[in-house]
Amino acid sequence: MDSATLVVTIVSIVTAKGCWLLGLWLRLRWRAQQEQAKQRYLVAGVRAVAAGGQLEFEVSGTDGHRLRMQVLPDPTGRG
Repeated sequence: MDSATLVVTIVSIVTAKGCWLLGLWLRLRWRAQQEQAKQRYLVAGVRAVAAGGQLEFEVSGTDGHRLRMQVLPDPTGRG
């Protein structure tokens, strides 16, 4: 094996590993952003309920695994 073949092989391996790590990092970054968006949504809901609002749940059967949550404003208008 001459030196050019060895260099091309090493560069190919390093490039493949680098792309793999970049893909993992991008996926982790995307998941972290999704989790932060969920957290912001839940915090806003909890704050609305804490301010005197009402929380309404609708849970479907085991087929669809659907959970619907609705935050209603304070019925007395004090919040």
